[in-house]
Amino acid sequence: MFWLRLTLLLACLGLSVRHLDLEQRSGRLQKVDDLFLDFLVANSRERLTQPATSAANPVTLVSLREEQAKEYAAWPPPPLDWQTLLKSLQAYAPQVMVIAPPLYWGRPAPEFLPSVSEALLPFPSVVLGIETQLAEPGSKTPAFMGDLADSLPHFQRVDGPRESARALSALISAPDPALRPTRELGLLAARKNTDDWSIPYALRADDRLYPGIIAQTLARLHASPYSLHRLRIGPGAGAYLAQGSFVPLEEDGTLRVSPGAQVPVINALDLMTGTLADALGDADKAALKDSQIIVIGIEPADNSKPALGRLHAQALAEILRLPRLQKLTEPQQWATWAICALAAAWTVLRVPRSKAFSRGLGLIFAALVLSFLAFQIQLLWCPPTLPVAILGIGTLLALLIGRGKPAPVVPAEPPAPVQEPPAA
Repeated sequence: MFWLRLTLLLACLGLSVRHLDLEQRSGRLQKVDDLFLDFLVANSRERLTQPATSAANPVTLVSLREEQAKEYAAWPPPPLDWQTLLKSLQAYAPQVMVIAPPLYWGRPAPEFLPSVSEALLPFPSVVLGIETQLAEPGSKTPAFMGDLADSLPHFQRVDGPRESARALSALISAPDPALRPTRELGLLAARKNTDDWSIPYALRADDRLYPGIIAQTLARLHASPYSLHRLRIGPGAGAYLAQGSFVPLEEDGTLRVSPGAQVPVINALDLMTGTLADALGDADKAALKDSQIIVIGIEPADNSKPALGRLHAQALAEILRLPRLQKLTEPQQWATWAICALAAAWTVLRVPRSKAFSRGLGLIFAALVLSFLAFQIQLLWCPPTLPVAILGIGTLLALLIGRGKPAPVVPAEPPAPVQEPPAA
């Protein structure tokens, strides 16, 4: 009977694990794993919102200052100034270049516009800003998207009520069509709160959620296509990207940016002086060289206007300093499944049927508690679908073919006393 139970166990586990692994790879069990991860994140949210202190500067802001407008050929800077600035930045090779001001100068297209497009080619990834207008709360007016509705990417995996996301009213200014091919476009907006600013990570138009510049930049930096980029709106809001990156959000899908957040700031004019008058100090050069992201933004002379480039640079710097989620590698997950299979075998082969349900339920509970503790300590997690399924199959088999109740031990009757013959 032992070998029969072992054979049935191995056959059932092998077929079930193969089937569940295929289901998991196809994404049909992804919802269960996502809900479990949301639960873990909700219980560690305070830790996930605390940026680490680091001497490294992941983001550098290049500032075009309105107070120095007379130093440029015109204001806003024309294509010739942009060409000079971009060529100066090519030597620093950032992973992502973010240009917050919409690069549009009207019609007819000004001279040197093709030179700007050529100056953008050496950068591996460029995100161009689209100036947007936010809708008032409760507004039902459809968003004006112009000819960009179908060319903008949108989030494909969204959990929670989409209607809770901030609504888009209109696209105000977009980059020149000659600059759009092969470059990413991100929505640019900010709203002043009492003590800080809110930047939309995603904006709603009709039934779609479109990424802001922050989302576009992180998607490019972490090589996280929108088929993998999961966005949660409402309670527990956040964005899950590749490489374990998690972005905590407000319930309406916005980011809070503290005005005290610091990033290295470099005057764009110092980059445009040329080699004959190198105005950059060693600290500025080191900041540009070490930065993963360079943001170019306009600093308005009037403090009442939002410095959108600075706000987005501060938000990106804070996000890149946040702790990352750690998922078990595939070999580690196979090892976890093997341990669960051994526990299932013990349940089938050694546990009596009368105790199989309670023992199996205890093993599942213990596995979930260990997962919870591992996440609390190391932010380490494992998709629970397969381990729980293996333990559940073991429990079911133990109830059907497990050990029966052992037969009661009947004490042997003592031998009858030997009667000795009476003495003669």
